[in-house]
Amino acid sequence: MGTKKYEIAAQSPKDGDEEEVEKKLEEVGTVQIPDGGYGWVIVAASFLANVVVDGVIFTAPASCTPLLKGAFLSSDSRVSLAHSLMQGGYLLSGPLASALSIRYGCRFVTIVGACVAAFGFVASTFADRIEIIYVTYGIIGGVGFGLMYLPAIVVISQYFSQKRAFATGLAVCGSGIGTSLFANLNSLVLQYTDNNWRYFFFYLAGCSLIGIISGLLYRPLQPTDAQVEQAAAIVEKYEKTKQIEHLEGDKANPEHPFLAKMEQEAEHQGGDKVWSEHEKAKEVAREVLQEVNNPLAKSDAFYPGSTSSLNQRERTASASAVDKEAFLRDTRRSQLSIASPKTGTFTAVKEFLKGMVDMEQMRRPSFLLLALSGFLTMTCFYVPFAFLGKHVDRVEAHSNETYTVLQKDMPITVLGFVNIGFRILCGRISDSPDIDSSLVSAIALMGAGSIMVAVPLFSHYWNFIAFTVPFAFGIACFAALRSVMCVDLWGTQKLSSSFGTLMLFMGFGALLGSPCAAIIKDFSGNFDLSFYVMGSLMVLSGLVCVPLKRIRAWEIERETRTAPVELQPLRA
Repeated sequence: MGTKKYEIAAQSPKDGDEEEVEKKLEEVGTVQIPDGGYGWVIVAASFLANVVVDGVIFTAPASCTPLLKGAFLSSDSRVSLAHSLMQGGYLLSGPLASALSIRYGCRFVTIVGACVAAFGFVASTFADRIEIIYVTYGIIGGVGFGLMYLPAIVVISQYFSQKRAFATGLAVCGSGIGTSLFANLNSLVLQYTDNNWRYFFFYLAGCSLIGIISGLLYRPLQPTDAQVEQAAAIVEKYEKTKQIEHLEGDKANPEHPFLAKMEQEAEHQGGDKVWSEHEKAKEVAREVLQEVNNPLAKSDAFYPGSTSSLNQRERTASASAVDKEAFLRDTRRSQLSIASPKTGTFTAVKEFLKGMVDMEQMRRPSFLLLALSGFLTMTCFYVPFAFLGKHVDRVEAHSNETYTVLQKDMPITVLGFVNIGFRILCGRISDSPDIDSSLVSAIALMGAGSIMVAVPLFSHYWNFIAFTVPFAFGIACFAALRSVMCVDLWGTQKLSSSFGTLMLFMGFGALLGSPCAAIIKDFSGNFDLSFYVMGSLMVLSGLVCVPLKRIRAWEIERETRTAPVELQPLRA
């Protein structure tokens, strides 16, 4: 039996005033979510970004691997490293994209990402060895796509609340459409350019620039003039009261982010005298209200379902009191630091990244298991997109038929369309709190892994078409339900930090996957063993998700038993 720790919570004389002002500012300053209107333009823009990013990432490796092997006289494993750097870089840059988006907005980050990716692909055309391709196509292209992808996901949460699941479902359908579209478009481009790999990279650069259109359409929600006027008036009145009562100007209190940001911004623009000039006070209020209404400033930014389903999940979520207390403290401080006008960009991004990577979660077995699952899944995720065509060639060689280019591309085309249906289904699952997201994800991943193991045994063309159903279900559930699983296991309190850390694990998995499959092929002589190994790893990634709920229940019991008790002061 361990002894419980007791801590006395102190309260300063003006805490009550600050809390009241903070509450008023939250009520006045929160921009209403329209749940429609211009939000449907946002959905279309997000859809377009998903078409480009996932279309290129899923299909480019299969299209340009033979070209790069011939141009640089390289093995499958060396060329696969270039693709994996792009795939891993696009995930590993997720936390950076989050930090930049909350600092500069989704519009700016998306446009920069499109330009960065295009620059990387154009630079690739000047490469004279494969190592340059690693940097230009792999790293630069991957980071550019990462900067495009993350804003496309979180921007939906700014415009949708009750209809968020439907809106998100429509937006992510761009992934399936992009896969199907680019699988055929790539072949047409290669035929038209006579399989010239340099022209192919120019084509990828042009596709990347389409992301600029999405960025331009990401119009952030703005506070109304009435909201700005009211917020400025509230703080003006509070600041005058402080001066009359001769209260010392303390440092910004992270427990009151609205008020703290107001005071920080005022200090940056001229100190307390700002509050005696109404127009300057309004400028400060407008700046701060824009910051606190940034989609990434919300704890549910990565949640794909409606807020009503989120509230239901919250009531049954496995979040302990320790999580909730830490959430209120840490998120407020991270919001405060990233928005501080006196903080430089590098420092602000660094502080936000520290909040995105949760070391406390790393000590929890439940989180480590989910991270392991994500790592294993992403190790296998891109292998069929890159190498399924090799098995189609094998079946063609053993048959009396000759497949056209369209037929060879058809399995990936069908996979893209089937993925659309399952993405919509997963949207319904995310809006159904009674469904165990961990169990659904586990079953889906085990099914996808099992069909991957069976690929070397395929002997007919229709086998590859049938392959698309269980595999598409597996990758759709993985992509759509990972954030839902975070809410089910740890509550909204840990969603942003958990998801950010998981993206790092998934990114490292993507870095290793395709090269490992290619190395196995180089040693064994064909891709049979590659699919056996990768399929087995995906089955394992599903298996480790099965006990997550029970392990989390044990953690809550342990954390509750050892948590400190906070005693509030008696009030007269």
